Amino acid sequence: MKKYISVGAVLVVCLLVLSGCTEQQRKDNGQIDPDVRDEQVDTNTNELLEQAISDAILSHNKDVFRDGDRQTFTTEYHEVIKVVSSENTAEVYLLALYAQYQYEDGEADLTGASSMPCAITFEIEDGTYSVKEYWEPEDGENYKNSIREKFPDDIDDVDIELPSEAMDVCNQRANEFFENGHR
Repeated sequence: MKKYISVGAVLVVCLLVLSGCTEQQRKDNGQIDPDVRDEQVDTNTNELLEQAISDAILSHNKDVFRDGDRQTFTTEYHEVIKVVSSENTAEVYLLALYAQYQYEDGEADLTGASSMPCAITFEIEDGTYSVKEYWEPEDGENYKNSIREKFPDDIDDVDIELPSEAMDVCNQRANEFFENGHR
């Protein structure tokens, strides 16, 4: 029994590192949020949720920026702050970065980007995550207040900026995409 618990604990730590949680979040929140159902510790479920988050960010932002034939690559980077689950929903609080690129003069050219905290509510049915709500904070002077109203109290004071390497990750993905012959 202890062996299974140890293996499970190692798996959870690995999943947190791979899912993009910051070191500070792991220190503050422990290994996994108590509101997260046991099912989400399962590797397959975490991978499905991670993919659903990525798809939601890309889908939500695709029409916000410049469109056209030259907009050939989009990517995202996110860090999950907290997941609150029930039987058939998961509300994910995260920091998200969306970036789009075109190939110009032999290199990846960033043509649009957005970075902000957001909350995505998913309905879960038969292992499929469907976006029920994609929430972003208000602009201007209500920005911080809208975050405080939406985010749970225990993450009220979270740093709402992504690390500088987030943009580096997106740039690297774009460069690799274009280097592999996609134009």
